[in-house]
Amino acid sequence: MNPAHFATYTGARALPFAPHGHAYGPGICKRCGCASADCRCGCRQCRKEAKDLTFTADPKLNVRDNAAAGLAVAHLASFAAASGTTTAAAAAAPAAVPATAFIGGGCCVHISLEYAPIAATAQSAVAVLVRDTEGTVMLWEKINPAGVHYQVKENVVTTKPGATILLFAINATVRARWCEVFSC
Repeated sequence: MNPAHFATYTGARALPFAPHGHAYGPGICKRCGCASADCRCGCRQCRKEAKDLTFTADPKLNVRDNAAAGLAVAHLASFAAASGTTTAAAAAAPAAVPATAFIGGGCCVHISLEYAPIAATAQSAVAVLVRDTEGTVMLWEKINPAGVHYQVKENVVTTKPGATILLFAINATVRARWCEVFSC
């Protein structure tokens, strides 16, 4: 056969292992066959909603000399509050409460962060802590030297619906973004 004959073919391409009829499983679009998270056909079953959460550090509570120590104390205070216990580190924690949100939807969520220092002449730090329903805790943290400007970090944490996200910052404003896939 001449390969030039195939270049003008305008019909639908047959997929060798495509499911027939309505044999699509959970998380698969019944209209186009793509994963619900990758679906672009706009059907009701695969709708996405963009979510975001923003936290701005209080300049009065910044630990300018040691940003890493300030984040560690904030993490310990967060865990102590969740478990209902009090420790010396939790008692010494800054009064700032991290921003918190619930992650919903029907399939996995990829969290991206964007952040900028409040004062570019001082060290800054940002962190995102994610707790899922199975008790797994995932943490992404970045300590920046003075002089760092606006940054975007994509897909820093991947989690499942039902998780809780906490944002921490020292001398910075941080925003977490993610999309929730849902049926309505």
